[in-house]
Amino acid sequence: MYEYDDEEEGGRSTGRIVGVIVGVVALALIGFFVLQSRGGGDDDSTSGSLNPAAAAASASSTEETVGTEPSDSPQSAGTTKSSLATGDSVATGAGDDESTTTTEADVTTTAAPTTTAAPPPPPPTTAPASTTPALYDTLPDGSPAPVLAIFDVSQITLTGAVTDQTAKDKLQALAIANAKPGQDAAVANLLTINPAVPTNVGVRVVELTSVRFPEGSAEVLPPHALELDRIAAIMNALPNITVLVIGHADQRGDEAANYAISAARADAVVNYLVSAGIAPSRLSSRAVGENDLLTLNNDDAALALNRRTEFVIAGLLQP
Repeated sequence: MYEYDDEEEGGRSTGRIVGVIVGVVALALIGFFVLQSRGGGDDDSTSGSLNPAAAAASASSTEETVGTEPSDSPQSAGTTKSSLATGDSVATGAGDDESTTTTEADVTTTAAPTTTAAPPPPPPTTAPASTTPALYDTLPDGSPAPVLAIFDVSQITLTGAVTDQTAKDKLQALAIANAKPGQDAAVANLLTINPAVPTNVGVRVVELTSVRFPEGSAEVLPPHALELDRIAAIMNALPNITVLVIGHADQRGDEAANYAISAARADAVVNYLVSAGIAPSRLSSRAVGENDLLTLNNDDAALALNRRTEFVIAGLLQP
């Protein structure tokens, strides 16, 4: 007859229960690790089971990969992209703010520095032209207005400004020495002294008694040549001076024609002085046509005065 042992049967039952529980737990752990190895599950469960030491090592590896300058090869580029993806996953899953901040900082520091081109230097500035008016009379071109020496029948008149008393006395002496007989009977020296006037101020010579050019002509006739010999004598005596010959015409006729004839008259006088032995480099000419008339009268004597040449002598008053 079979006897039922309660204690023995109870012990066996308890053992079976414990064995079942152990088996269930073992199966659960095996399933969990299988899922873990396959990458399954959401980020929270993965992060919760991740070993903290492994997570730190993974984050450090990711930061080193990001901070390294990328290689030119495609394989290196692919590796860098994979490491960046892993770093983002670990930083997000671990919920570690410090790790995330460090990774972003490393990415930022690897960006190429931005260089700003220096602005071009400012253009050089040019000092404005002086607008201070000259302290003496000037011509339209800004040169000093010449002193005027007028030789009439019985008088010499000097006007304008010179540098000092020495220049004033010198010009009067030269005018008397080169006057025709009777012209030095009276000398009206109206020159003023202005130290600001340059010492090389020119002297404009106007001869009212000289023989003039014929009407519509630029020919130097013998009586006229005698007048020009006085200029040649002065230039030969003073080799440092130069002369500008200015040709004039009277007020009759066409303006363009008058300008042309005045230019021809100036050139004719220059050629005569060169033939008298004056170097061409010391002579120049200019035409003014019917401008700067000596008189507006229309009688023959007045018109003859306007058909003339004048001389501006430079260097005559220099020491």
